[in-house]
Amino acid sequence: MKTKIKSDLFKVAIVVIVFLGCAFYISTTMQGNEPTVLNNSRGGLSVFYKTLKDLKLPVQRTLKPIDRVNLADVQIIAQGGTFDISCPEVDEWVNKGGTLVYLTNDKMPLFKFSLDPEIKGNIKIYHLNKGRIIVADTTFVTNKTLLNKTDNAYEILNEILSRPFENIMFSENYLFSKAEQKSLWQYIPLEGKYIIYQLALILLAFFYYKGKRFGKTIPLYEEVERTENEYLYSTASLYNLAKCWDLIAENYYKSLLGEIRYSSSNLIEYWERENLKEMGKAKRVYEFMNNRSNKTKRKEYMEIINTMEQLKDILKRRREKTWKTLKDNQ
Repeated sequence: MKTKIKSDLFKVAIVVIVFLGCAFYISTTMQGNEPTVLNNSRGGLSVFYKTLKDLKLPVQRTLKPIDRVNLADVQIIAQGGTFDISCPEVDEWVNKGGTLVYLTNDKMPLFKFSLDPEIKGNIKIYHLNKGRIIVADTTFVTNKTLLNKTDNAYEILNEILSRPFENIMFSENYLFSKAEQKSLWQYIPLEGKYIIYQLALILLAFFYYKGKRFGKTIPLYEEVERTENEYLYSTASLYNLAKCWDLIAENYYKSLLGEIRYSSSNLIEYWERENLKEMGKAKRVYEFMNNRSNKTKRKEYMEIINTMEQLKDILKRRREKTWKTLKDNQ
């Protein structure tokens, strides 16, 4: 029994040393959530910045005020610091012909510039005389998001590349002009942090040993990886049991339109504009969904649902190929 206790104490000592080492390494390297190109943490923009550089695009970081940047350059500014999108300098620079990409977490429209922005996917574009302001959510291009999803970042990049420019400038003067505000944790001295970490480990060890007496541990099996469009398939399965073939087709059709972000009246227009394959199938889906009747049979519904699945596969392959092409141009 004593041998077991000594073994457990030795294991706890090893865990304490490793935990404290990792904790202080993270504390010294953590950069917060400031959306800057120098920030390699989850909330930073370093991955987006480095990706643009790898694509051989003329990307730079600048600390110049907005009105001192060349009008031929695209300027990217993240919300934060002392920056105010409504300031006169922004209005003057954009009206002269500048392009500003404004990354913000604020969902409110920019009333000062226009009540009716142009909507392209998940981004908004405000046109001001010769220039424009492209508004997108900051989370679209943060390091955390780009590890799993790149569609929105591609939309922003595609809009930037839609017009001629000289350089892409990440303007960060406003993020660093604000006096740094320390959190309560930053005010705690190093010795105090050691004590807090040790108390946390003691509590964890206490609950661990107390918890062992309540019986054997029960293995928790990994959750099965969820498939794409799982909700769509589960809903379709319920409708299938109820023999609601029209509702199944309607759900698949809405899902297809959601992927292209077009209304039903523009499905054919989108397929022609993007020069996608299987135009005949796209027309057949469009005509079927707009001319079906109560006499339509189950077989016809199942055929059109399979056709919509094929169209969705085409869209998926196109997205993957486009992003891969951009990465291969490094």
